[in-house]
Order: sequence, then structure tokens, then C-alpha cells
Amino acid sequence: MLLAYRTLKQDTTKHTPFNLTYRRTATLPISFTVETYSAQPINENNFQETLQRKAYTLLSTLEEKRRIAATHIEHSQARQKEWHDDKLSPVTNEFKIGNKVLLHRTKAEKQWSGKFENKWDGPFFIHEVLGNRSYKLRLDNKILAKVAHRDHLKHYHFRNNFEPLIPQIGTHSSLVNPEDIL
Repeated sequence: MLLAYRTLKQDTTKHTPFNLTYRRTATLPISFTVETYSAQPINENNFQETLQRKAYTLLSTLEEKRRIAATHIEHSQARQKEWHDDKLSPVTNEFKIGNKVLLHRTKAEKQWSGKFENKWDGPFFIHEVLGNRSYKLRLDNKILAKVAHRDHLKHYHFRNNFEPLIPQIGTHSSLVNPEDIL
């Protein structure tokens, strides 16, 4: 598995990790059955000259390859940051100190046992704005130890005199006349 990863050209660097580490291409097991440049025999007569030429070639190209790989990494990181920033929700309604908010219960989202429980806790007050879309919350006079991120908060809207509309069972408004359907 590691051989496959180390000999695969990476999108970020445009080189193989093996090439950037060892300054050459990897000799794969298939190279011993099929004649390749790296597996070709070297003459005893010009062994020293061939070895020096190969070492010089490897050393002279290594710095250039690493510089190109660093450029590719910078471009790839900029592209990934741009993609990540596009996925963030717009920061149109930031919270201010004293605002009432609800905090999302992320644990309840993963559990099936609390299927019908509230998914939001609160209301809490924004106690402190920490930057980077993070907030300290307080409940009455107690400040919560955990920091809450903007993505886990929503504005709390108090409903005055809220009365749910519940139809009366057995009244004409809740019964459907079959002739009305046809």
C-alpha cells in the first residue's frame, strides 16, 4: 500500500513522494522483468563516469523539483482555501453582546433515542465575542466554559401570547366529508 502511495504522482506537488525524498524514480518490481533504464547493466569500464553523471543529474534537478513542488503546493493550498471559504455560510447576521441565542445540541443529532427531544438549548446571552466567529455564552449570571461557534447558534425570538392552533376532535372542521374529495 505504501509503495503505491509513494510512487503515485500527487495532485498537490505534481511529483511522487518517492522522487522528492530519494531524488530519483522508484525501481518497481516490474522493472526486474522488463528492461528499463534504471535496471540496465552498467559496464565496468565506465562505471565511475556513469555513476558520477547520474549523481550530478540527480543533485542538479532535485532543488528545481522541490522548488516547483513548493509552488504547486502554494497554488493547491490557495485553491483549497478558496473552496473552503465558498462553503462557509455568509456572515450577514453576526451576534452582538447581549443578544439572545439558542445553542444547537450536536449530541442529540447523533442519537436515535432522543428523536423527539429539542435540538436547541437556551436561550443564552452572548457574553463575549471572541473573533473567528466564536462566542462565549452566559445563562443568567453563569458563564459557560465551552466556546460556541457561529454555525451552532441561531437567534432566539420570544413569542408573546403564543397559542397553538389545535383542532378539536369530533368537530366539523376536523372531519373530512368524502363527497368534498370527489
